[in-house]
Amino acid sequence: MIIHFNKITDEEMKKYLEEQQKMENISTNMLNIFGGSIAKVEYLKDKQEEYNNVDNMLEQIDKIDFIEFLKKSKILYKAKDEIVDILDYINVVLLNKAKQNYKYANCINIVEDTKKHLKQNANYDMSIDNMVFNMWEEIN
Repeated sequence: MIIHFNKITDEEMKKYLEEQQKMENISTNMLNIFGGSIAKVEYLKDKQEEYNNVDNMLEQIDKIDFIEFLKKSKILYKAKDEIVDILDYINVVLLNKAKQNYKYANCINIVEDTKKHLKQNANYDMSIDNMVFNMWEEIN
């Protein structure tokens, strides 16, 4: 027998995170990546700082030059073991930003191509370089 549960609302999730997990300053993007799942919270709760860095990186993409964007994207090069989770998070952020500017929607395809290349065992640094350059080029 399969029992389906309703998704936990963002307000309930935020209250749980603040009271039970002692997390503060939870972004809307983080709530979206949790998808109403306590299991995902348990898995991803220690990555809040990385996700905040990704938010900061993507907030600045249209305001800074490429070299500065490359410096901000260093988090991607250091996160080799959890890159799939971070790329999924990047897509959540891009989807929210695409509601204001369609160029961000095109970046989602770039991230998905990168995920595909990494699954096919492409060179990690070159794949991230390519993604970062193409995303910056798309937005600027």
